[in-house]
Amino acid sequence: MPEFRYEALDASGKKTSGVSTATGLKELTSILRSQGLFLVDAREAAGADTRPGPQAVADLAGAKGRPVDLQLVALFTTQLSIMVRTALPLMESIQSLGRQQSDPTFKAVVLEVARSVQHGQPLSAACARFPNAFDEVYVSLLSAGEATGQMAQMLDRLAQHLQFRIDLRSKVRSALLYPSVVVLVAFCVVAFLVLFIIPTFAEVFSQFDLDLPLPTRMLLGANAHLRSVWYLYLFGIGGAWWYFWMWLSSPSNTRTVHDLQLRLPVAGTLVRNIVMTRVLRTLASLVAAGVPILKSLNLSQHASGNMIFHEILAKVQKAASEGRGLASALAESPYFPEMVTNMVANAEKTGTLPEALERLSFYFERETDSAIKDLFAVLEPILVVGLGVIVAGIAVAVLLPIFELGNSIQ
Repeated sequence: MPEFRYEALDASGKKTSGVSTATGLKELTSILRSQGLFLVDAREAAGADTRPGPQAVADLAGAKGRPVDLQLVALFTTQLSIMVRTALPLMESIQSLGRQQSDPTFKAVVLEVARSVQHGQPLSAACARFPNAFDEVYVSLLSAGEATGQMAQMLDRLAQHLQFRIDLRSKVRSALLYPSVVVLVAFCVVAFLVLFIIPTFAEVFSQFDLDLPLPTRMLLGANAHLRSVWYLYLFGIGGAWWYFWMWLSSPSNTRTVHDLQLRLPVAGTLVRNIVMTRVLRTLASLVAAGVPILKSLNLSQHASGNMIFHEILAKVQKAASEGRGLASALAESPYFPEMVTNMVANAEKTGTLPEALERLSFYFERETDSAIKDLFAVLEPILVVGLGVIVAGIAVAVLLPIFELGNSIQ
């Protein structure tokens, strides 16, 4: 009968190791469960060569250079949670999920995590090696699960947190998609009219001794100008875009843009609600998992995605380190409503901070949906009217000389 070296967690979450004989991993799991232990890792005493091959090494190098799709991480976490709840060994579960991955980069990451766990490294430490796949919040929640011995529950919480991030990203994209499509369609329509339709009318007008109206002369002049130097405008737009991104690389300039985003009418409310939802949900997940409040605040700063809120949370973290309450520091910011500070203050007194933060995150998530609808309600008539004015202006400039030509013939 083969002999296995194993690592397991007891009821208090303390790691223990030993050697046991069993016919396989399933029997070893049953043996340890009867002893009140949860199997984390097991391998035959003789060991095996688990070093990654050349292609896996190349994929791992790629994993450290580009972000992994959040959908892949969320699906992996959900599946791992299910497998751990069915008492499958952790290392075996990760290996099985790694072999199922269709994305070669993420497959190499998961298999390398499994190899690290097999060699005795905690799952959180193994995941921390790949920040482009598993961010600091993910690693912190895993670490909390390992410390409390509630890995299955923590994986469930992680899966919910990742799904929230995916849903929020989808809402942001939907808010940007509609105006982008309308602007693109308007640009294509105007470009088609100016570059292909107007020249046809210009040839017709040139055959008659007709004094063209001012709008028509302006339109024909613009058409001739664009047809001759259109490439300059393309270079200009590309150069302006490149300059903007270079300008945005400065932290002070990024702060200016983030501050402007929060002050915009209608859109500013949407940006604030998105950032508030992101911060509160991340903070609620971390505090509920037992992550220390100072570390939770630090991680929430990075999750905010907005330098103004980053500064606010840094002040809150400082206040917490000095023994002051969170609510007093939040109250100093104009971006946190009084409702938030009052609920946080009451939760600090009653010891229900995680529940209060989660309720607030749900509230601002609903407010985000409402802000997106308000933004669409404002943008839709503006974009439609703008497109109508442009097309109508072109139509008038074309029709005016036609009317004059008809009058002269009569």
